[in-house]
Amino acid sequence: MANSIELGIRDLSGCLEAYLYVDARLHPRVDRPFYLHLADLRQAIGVFETSDQISILDYGCGGSPYRSLFPNSEYIRADFSYCRDLDLVLPSDSSVPAPDRSFDMVLSTQVLEHVPEPAHYIAESFRVLKPGAVLVLTTHGLYEEHGCPYDFQRWTSDGLRLLLEGAGFRIIEIKKLTCGPRALCFFVTEGIWQLVAPKRSLFGFVMWGLRGFWRINPGWLNRCADKYFKQYSVVDAGATTDTTYIALLVQAERPSD
Repeated sequence: MANSIELGIRDLSGCLEAYLYVDARLHPRVDRPFYLHLADLRQAIGVFETSDQISILDYGCGGSPYRSLFPNSEYIRADFSYCRDLDLVLPSDSSVPAPDRSFDMVLSTQVLEHVPEPAHYIAESFRVLKPGAVLVLTTHGLYEEHGCPYDFQRWTSDGLRLLLEGAGFRIIEIKKLTCGPRALCFFVTEGIWQLVAPKRSLFGFVMWGLRGFWRINPGWLNRCADKYFKQYSVVDAGATTDTTYIALLVQAERPSD
């Protein structure tokens, strides 16, 4: 059993580091099912792109899909041992084998939902940051379960704020990603393939026709969302009443001493 799990994790690691996985996050294609989520995530993370010579910990890096946004950084990749070319191999509790106050930025993209002890993970993020340095973290709001190899929780903006402030962070901003009607477009694109009924029923006939249309025009609804609901891509959490969102981004600072 242990060998099967180990092989599964190895296979997963190869998937995360594959070119297509990384390219899909850096250059999302409008005709792909996860386009809205990945495009909005790329937009939100792109704000932090810099050519400055800073030290970055990619904490739970996987394939490090956003590494190219920081071309001149000292970029330290940390994950479990099945990822290739790691700088730091994490133990099972996700403790970082690095000294206190080591980094100018901790980058955590779509990791927190997979961490069994998120409070420890956030405490470690705080510990390894220099005073005045920042944590840039994204995680899921409403999203399907996706083991990597496990999937433990989802977050609200208030819950994420509570967790980070409890660790000593000062919140700079929280953004909701893929909100309101744009989130609905995402759910429709993802869920239409599950709406199967006998073709002899009116519902089944309609859904059969819609799925056929989707196969011919796979990016149609995504393009509509970009045209009519682009303002719901990345929204300040304090400036919106939208309670439906696919992901969250938080920028938080370790206060100066």
